[in-house]
Amino acid sequence: MLRKIVLSALVITFCIPAVAQKVSEKKVIKRLKKDIEYLASDELQGRRTGSEGERKAAEYIVEYYANHGIKPYNGNYLYPFKFIAGRSIDEHTLLKIDNRPIKIQEHGFPLSFSGNADVHDDVIPGVMEQGKIWMMPLFDDEEQANDPHFNWEKQAYEKAEDAARNGARGVLFYDEYNAKYPAIFNKKTEYKPLSIPVAYLTYKGYVKFANPEIQEAIPNLHVWLDVLLKDKVLNGNNILGYVDNNAQYTVVIGAHYDHLGLGEDGNSLSADSKGQIHNGADDNASGSAALMQLADWIEETKLNNYNYLFIHFSAEELGLIGSKKIVEELGLSGDKIAYMINMDMIGRLNDSTHALTVGGIGTSPTWGNVVDVNSPDFKIVIDSSGVGPSDHSSFYHKEIPVLFFFTGTHSDYHKPSDDADKVNYEGEALIMHYIYDIIAKMELQPKPEFTKTKQKEMGRVRFKVTLGIMPDYAYQEGGVRIDGVTDGRTADVAGLKAGDIVIKLGDVEILGMQSYMEALGVFDEGETTEVTFMRDGEKMTMPLKFLPKK
Repeated sequence: MLRKIVLSALVITFCIPAVAQKVSEKKVIKRLKKDIEYLASDELQGRRTGSEGERKAAEYIVEYYANHGIKPYNGNYLYPFKFIAGRSIDEHTLLKIDNRPIKIQEHGFPLSFSGNADVHDDVIPGVMEQGKIWMMPLFDDEEQANDPHFNWEKQAYEKAEDAARNGARGVLFYDEYNAKYPAIFNKKTEYKPLSIPVAYLTYKGYVKFANPEIQEAIPNLHVWLDVLLKDKVLNGNNILGYVDNNAQYTVVIGAHYDHLGLGEDGNSLSADSKGQIHNGADDNASGSAALMQLADWIEETKLNNYNYLFIHFSAEELGLIGSKKIVEELGLSGDKIAYMINMDMIGRLNDSTHALTVGGIGTSPTWGNVVDVNSPDFKIVIDSSGVGPSDHSSFYHKEIPVLFFFTGTHSDYHKPSDDADKVNYEGEALIMHYIYDIIAKMELQPKPEFTKTKQKEMGRVRFKVTLGIMPDYAYQEGGVRIDGVTDGRTADVAGLKAGDIVIKLGDVEILGMQSYMEALGVFDEGETTEVTFMRDGEKMTMPLKFLPKK
């Protein structure tokens, strides 16, 4: 009984008076506004990774920690890293068969994980000899070639890697099936370059150069692979603050601070956006500002059952690169890290729905004891998965329990209009208190057990079309509700509006995000179908033509 009384007192001390007494709500909101308005100001030019604007943002965050007594981790606030942000085909690349040049893109091209090398050989298609170029089909059969879910790049990489391991000097894949979903040059591939050149003949190239039913050539083809790919190298800086309590385990609390800059990397959702500043107030100045204050609260209230590591990630927008890099660099794993909390876009709490998504609930049974799903301040939307499109995924893959906080997408997402004056500061302050209360409750818990969650398969769906909408990820009542529509894209031209709930594309019923993504995999650019949706309680159907993706 005495132990229960003591624990109850600790919960009250940590969760209610500690923050309420030391930090008034007005002060919290005033600080949020100051930090978000600077981080999302035009001066920072959208905080693109490696830019002067991102450097200024890092200086601002570091200065905050230094002034508030948050020490650097192992003597350093900044943890720099380099990474390849993309690859391109150099103009000096030359591919030939029987001394006939292959027209790059139309007839063939190097694959983006190719090594840079110049090799040539007499080749017999299908004959794999050590010390020779191997020429083989990319697709095992016609079904693979026409399957929108088939990951051709993974198969190509594994085949080429195996070829290099077995003494091949190079690999030339070809498409003999006129694939509905052919290979492309993926300039943002995540596969590391191999030691040998790897190229691909399109179906048109195969017919022209290598189809034995058409060519009257001898069995040997003289293949020349002179490949030169250029790497686009960027520099990023992760920012680390630390409260060292000499505890056995450490808690990581994180948020990314980079954004889209001037739209140079092609990930803006606004038409003609290149050259416009994408300030990213919600995405993710909101999470960065919250992290700064939470670090201050934790240091002031002397939570000491764990060490606390505060990480502002760079290069999240380019593929969670900063979080992947710091996890590897510091060897962060479930052996050292108790759990990880990630805040990405927590600045636009809807005043009417009050929907707050809490992801990662399934990554530990402990979360069921400390996450209040009946909070009077929010409509909590639970997502069990430990994987999602933000930095907590990098920690989940190291068997670390995670929680992810997110107030949903909106019509300003990844557009120049995501500005500080649209942030719901009072709502964000409520979320910060909610997260702090979870952290305080965890002080009374042993290191949480990690459990694997069912992986979402969305990322495997490959599709050539898009509606050009921003879905409401918090909506879970059947169909996909539209939060925003991109000007000039398919949905806009068809007449869809924010608030519409898409329930059918062609003959495919839309039950939620997964079936929506699968439905997109059915269609091609230029194809016409019908979209069925609910608007203000009324079921409507209208024609829709899939426009080219921009």
